Amino acid sequence: MATTIVTAREITFTLATVNYDAQTTSVVLSNAPVITTYQTLDGKAYKHIDDQWTLTVALLADWGVASSLFEAMWNAANSAPNTTLAVSLTTTTGAVFALNVFPVFPNAGGTAPDAQTDNWSMVVSGTPVATFS
Repeated sequence: MATTIVTAREITFTLATVNYDAQTTSVVLSNAPVITTYQTLDGKAYKHIDDQWTLTVALLADWGVASSLFEAMWNAANSAPNTTLAVSLTTTTGAVFALNVFPVFPNAGGTAPDAQTDNWSMVVSGTPVATFS
């Protein structure tokens, strides 16, 4: 059987029903499990009590263009910071991750003559739903 390799170029990043991939350079969904350790008379006991999911996105700034992701994120963080935005990550192999993130304020500016870039680390509300086909 041939080895299947999925690259980051085979991911579509969808935020609030709009696809963004032209200015997105990296998208990573990660989990930091919260595990409590109890010291008992028999030794240590471990209990998984929670998960903290984070969506980290690296992007090229698109201020001022039609359907600007940076402007949409700014407006969402400014007007409704406690309202989640729907996100979907889809790979060409058919794996789909559906999740909701809290908006963040994008940074503006950069170092000349480089392109303006930004990194967003967004807290995920709840546990992402994964669908594998």
